[in-house]
Amino acid sequence: ITPLTAAEQQRFNAGRDVYRNLCLGCHQADGRGQENLAASLLGSELALGPATVTARILISGKEGRAGLMPPLGAALNDDQIASVLTYVRREWGQIGSPVDPSAVRQARSASTGRTRPWTNDELLALSAAAGQ
Repeated sequence: ITPLTAAEQQRFNAGRDVYRNLCLGCHQADGRGQENLAASLLGSELALGPATVTARILISGKEGRAGLMPPLGAALNDDQIASVLTYVRREWGQIGSPVDPSAVRQARSASTGRTRPWTNDELLALSAAAGQ
């Protein structure tokens, strides 16, 4: 695993705070989620997938078998989304790549005008198109 740079470590630390304040209630302290409420983030294809796809989940929300991930794009800025995604992708023994705010800006731009949450199938198709 490639160590985080100083800037990425700062992003990770900031992401821990965002996670504790907004995500922990549903996804739990260990990232395992809750049945019929929130999906597990551990080993999640979408959580660890292309950052521009994963960021769309936070920006516009996601419909899923476990429940609805609410859209947080209006409440969180690009730096906060990049931070919490970096945290999720590197916590609990996961070795995902850190997320740069530029990837979140790209995802936000691609989501402009979207009025409903993403579906799992839509996100998987975007991941496949991104080469994952």
